[in-house]
Amino acid sequence: MDIIERLDLLEPNDYSPEQKLRWLNTLDGKIYREVIQTHEDVWTPFPDSYVSGEEELLVGEPYGEDLYYYYLQAMVAAENGETQRYNKRMTLFNSAWQGWANWYNRSHMPHKRGAGFRF
Repeated sequence: MDIIERLDLLEPNDYSPEQKLRWLNTLDGKIYREVIQTHEDVWTPFPDSYVSGEEELLVGEPYGEDLYYYYLQAMVAAENGETQRYNKRMTLFNSAWQGWANWYNRSHMPHKRGAGFRF
């Protein structure tokens, strides 16, 4: 709930905490499938869904706060039809995503693929 409270404080909106948790769950699903599962040492199972806001998100500090905050800002802008604001927020989100993904890829061994070419 910390990231949701930060969003609501700095950028008041009419979306419910439940909707914001669904957005965070969607993002964590993407993080899990596109980055974490592509490595050998998958360190955590993906939670079914976030319902109370007390669940721990997949990306921790120092990357998680910006990653999730910019994503929620972008989703609010998208739902409000604010295209320019959405684009700016997604640029910030993409930068945060890339920073975290680069760190994760450097820190974890990817799945081993075949040792040669297949014909």
